[in-house]
Amino acid sequence: CKYYFEVADVEGLKQTYNVYESESRRALEAGLVIPAYDYVLKCSHLFNVLDARGAIGVTERASYFRRMRDMTRRVAKVYAEQREQMAYPLQRLDAAWGVTAPVVASIQVRATHESPLQETLSDFLFEIGVEELPADDVNAAEAQLRAAAEKLFADLRLNHDGITVYATPRRLVVTAKDVAPRQPDREQVLRGPSADKAYDAEGKPTKAAEGFARSKGLSADALRVEDMEGGRYVVATVHETGRQAADVLVEALPGLVAGIRFGKSMRWNASGFGFSRPIRWFLALLGDSVIPFSLAGIDSGSITRGLRPYGSPDHIIEGSAAYFEALEKQGIILDRDQRRAEVERQVNELAQAVGGRILYDPALVDEVTNLIERPTALRGRFEEEYLRLPREVLVTVMKKHQRYFAVEDMDGKLMPFFIAVRNGDAEHLDLVIHGNEQVLKARFSDANYFFGQDRQKRLEDFLPRLGTLTFQEKLGSMLDKNERVARLVEPLGKLLGMDAT
Repeated sequence: CKYYFEVADVEGLKQTYNVYESESRRALEAGLVIPAYDYVLKCSHLFNVLDARGAIGVTERASYFRRMRDMTRRVAKVYAEQREQMAYPLQRLDAAWGVTAPVVASIQVRATHESPLQETLSDFLFEIGVEELPADDVNAAEAQLRAAAEKLFADLRLNHDGITVYATPRRLVVTAKDVAPRQPDREQVLRGPSADKAYDAEGKPTKAAEGFARSKGLSADALRVEDMEGGRYVVATVHETGRQAADVLVEALPGLVAGIRFGKSMRWNASGFGFSRPIRWFLALLGDSVIPFSLAGIDSGSITRGLRPYGSPDHIIEGSAAYFEALEKQGIILDRDQRRAEVERQVNELAQAVGGRILYDPALVDEVTNLIERPTALRGRFEEEYLRLPREVLVTVMKKHQRYFAVEDMDGKLMPFFIAVRNGDAEHLDLVIHGNEQVLKARFSDANYFFGQDRQKRLEDFLPRLGTLTFQEKLGSMLDKNERVARLVEPLGKLLGMDAT
């Protein structure tokens, strides 16, 4: 730590950064991608050292980031060009590994025309299985999915007895009770051209009328004239036979997934499909039958996956009831409100057990709720000597860095405890508690060190250090900026009618 914070030569490191940047460029000119990228990593490390040394200001930071991005972009460009010239060998298993590409069995997927016929009301179940979503994206996805699912069933004309949407960091779920086996038949009266354009002087249909009729699958004789909206128009009555629910859902579900938008999306395979985090499975059932479709290189099926800490085991699902039973056995709480209530209950119980209460923060409760599927709260302890640190420092470290709940007594004084929530059961909870205590100890130790160092000096003693912090390459250091601002104080004060005191 002493080297990074006190000893590292700022000017020397900046010169080394420039040398590494130049070497990366020279390596690329020779077509050497790996050495070039190695220098990018070295530049990144030097940036971290300079940042720890307090030698990089806000504008200078942006400049260093831009330079590292440019280096990375150049490396990626040359690498892509080289792979293209080699015809992307890693995409061909026989060329890359000397093996024949395996034939992947797809026992869970059927072609659209083989979708099972449903003759009775059936429950609909759709689960999008993903890698862990950011907490904010869980909320965004749930809200969008709820609105989109309601609209989808309305647009598809599929009657049902209620839609429910659930969201956890690993799964987005839509269920619909008692979905009709098929769309109802319907008749639509469609307006065509005006009557004077649809028929000639002899009352025979014109090409406009014939074209309109043909587009609706009718003959011109089936058209009739009606008064509509202050005019006379030809109209066609079109009978539409309702389709099987499974068939229309096969076509609609990919669009339901694609319609979910995030502030930042990623692409993880050759399909180019974008989502907040990689999609790993689709569970799509109508009754006990799979709704077969493919999206983002993934085939839908009848399999869901369990909790991440236990290896995400596969579970074959034979219907909506079996799905909820399987999740309940694993302790997964789908409903976000229920999960939130369980988090609050557990953390409050642990705080009360030591005669305290948590520093209630609804935003932290919401965030923790969206980071876990099976909440198990745990209480850890830290050394009382750290209570000498300002309350704000301790709470910030626990809340912002670790997502821990701080504990205070009934007089509002912090207690040497913290409460965390793990995703899983209570197995080996003692080891989990110990690990979290060690992490928090390290963070408090750092905070204690820096706070102690700062208290050894007066505020004005820190001023000279601003000279080592670059404000902008052409505008000097933060100390130069400070002095320029100071010189403006007196003339501005006079303009405002204020004196130096």
